[in-house]
Amino acid sequence: MKTFKYETHLHTSEASKCGSSSGKEYISVYKKLGYDGIFVTDHFFGGNTAVSHELDWHTRIEQYCSGYETALAEAKKQNQEDGGDFKVFFGIEQTFQGDDYLIYGLDKNWLFDHPDVETMNHQQLFDAVNREGGLMIQAHPFRLRGYINAIHIHPREIHGIEVYNGGNTPDQNDLALVYAKTYNFAMTSGSDIHNISFALEEKSEGTMAVGGMEFNTPLTSIDDYIERIKAHQGTIIR
Repeated sequence: MKTFKYETHLHTSEASKCGSSSGKEYISVYKKLGYDGIFVTDHFFGGNTAVSHELDWHTRIEQYCSGYETALAEAKKQNQEDGGDFKVFFGIEQTFQGDDYLIYGLDKNWLFDHPDVETMNHQQLFDAVNREGGLMIQAHPFRLRGYINAIHIHPREIHGIEVYNGGNTPDQNDLALVYAKTYNFAMTSGSDIHNISFALEEKSEGTMAVGGMEFNTPLTSIDDYIERIKAHQGTIIR
């Protein structure tokens, strides 16, 4: 039976300082891997953003969304050429003291209208996402690296947990899975990809580094994805 695969955690060079592939570059790579779409989730202004804080708010949001928009334009171009239906969806990754959250359901116009989002704390952001019917997932919750001083978990202010992250060690992913099962959280998977070479990298023989979510029917919109994840639907790609 045909299934439909989507990358849920992806960074572009346009908006993420740590990203080294443009939004445009990802489309052909993920199509070759058999994916049906991607979510562009660049680092927002609390994290490793490529957007200067010296710019005015409107210009900052324009640049922040440019990786997504470049990817979307390339997908539309290739779809016209090959008759495909590869989707590109918009997301956000915001950071609080080393803990990161993937946010789905807030769009460019919402960001234009809410400059206060930059200074929202975790609870305020969760409340804002809830008001918009969005989705807030804690990304790689048990990651420990040199730049992360402590692990923070927020079991009351999230909708779900990223239980597989392509950049995590297996034990860190295992802890996330146990945590999600203990609290009956919705679960997602994502590559946390910053460069297209990662999509072709083998973590072990025959095992690719990319992750994502797999469904029996194609996603029709970002709201469709949000509803499915909140309903605990979809299969984790490891």
